[in-house]
Amino acid sequence: MGTCTHRYLRTSGTIYPILLWLALITSGLWPHAAAAQPADQANDAARVGDRWVYDTKDEITGFPKDTYSQVVTDVSPKETVVSVTFRGKNGSTLVAYDQNWDRLDQPNIKFKPSDGQGIRPPLAVGKEWRTEHEARITQTGAALKGSVIAKVVAQEPITTAAGTFDTFRIEMRVQEVLASDPSQASQYEYVIWWAPQVNHWVRRKLVNKFQNRTRSSTSEELTDFSRKF
Repeated sequence: MGTCTHRYLRTSGTIYPILLWLALITSGLWPHAAAAQPADQANDAARVGDRWVYDTKDEITGFPKDTYSQVVTDVSPKETVVSVTFRGKNGSTLVAYDQNWDRLDQPNIKFKPSDGQGIRPPLAVGKEWRTEHEARITQTGAALKGSVIAKVVAQEPITTAAGTFDTFRIEMRVQEVLASDPSQASQYEYVIWWAPQVNHWVRRKLVNKFQNRTRSSTSEELTDFSRKF
């Protein structure tokens, strides 16, 4: 589920992760005042042309950040490929997911078997899951080891500019360490409001910590979407 891209800068011999929201990460076919549907409705498979648009905000400063869209460009039994485009910026990035919205790979990072940051349907309050993964940064060759702990803590109605949705609130903790130096550890704390109605999150908050110090706090909300049926 994670549409975030982990990039690394080397400063004084240390590799630091930088979180770039991808979705990581929609308009036309659905009305803005979308009627709420049961949160336990079966999760529809992704289809070519499905589209979601998000506004992001820096929760530390309160300032708005980027607007980006995700559009499904290819679907196969093994993966769903999404094109991620940021408003006002040229080009797009392709991200490959499995059927649970775990990232498989994108241009600068490869996961094995996946990043584990998707969902595990059918969702229900109290459901928990744990995963482990490996990753490699293609530009530098740096290897990472990661773990994910997630739990569905509630069902909640959420209203955004795209409409009102019944959602599952999922709390997720992700830790990634540099394989060559386990002291270089990053933590990611997510709160995700997942709406089966749109097969995506409608709100998501993320706190990124490095060596237990908060580096960033970001939120995003669904502002528009369209689904192909």
